[in-house]
Amino acid sequence: MADLTVQQLLDKLPASSMTETADDVTLSLKTLMGETAVQLADEKVAEFFTKLLGAAAAAQVDYNAANETNLTGYPNPTFGTPTADGSGNIYSRRSHTVVVQVPVNVDETVGA
Repeated sequence: MADLTVQQLLDKLPASSMTETADDVTLSLKTLMGETAVQLADEKVAEFFTKLLGAAAAAQVDYNAANETNLTGYPNPTFGTPTADGSGNIYSRRSHTVVVQVPVNVDETVGA
């Protein structure tokens, strides 16, 4: 079963969004989102997922262009109709989907 590597995802994120140590990868939300600071109490989860999944969709496009097996788990988002909020701002809903394949037997036990 194919999937993106973390490096392929990182290639589509802002530079230095992730750092790697001997046994871990750390993601900087502040770098990913272009913020001066991000705290646990900040209401930034939707922005985080939008930017992360947008990068995954872009990485999937590159993966599919370079490989025989196409990935379909990280499609581009779909957009709703732009709507004015009455204050001069225009918004649109953006929906992201992630599709994964999980073995029925999560322990992957195989009998002969």
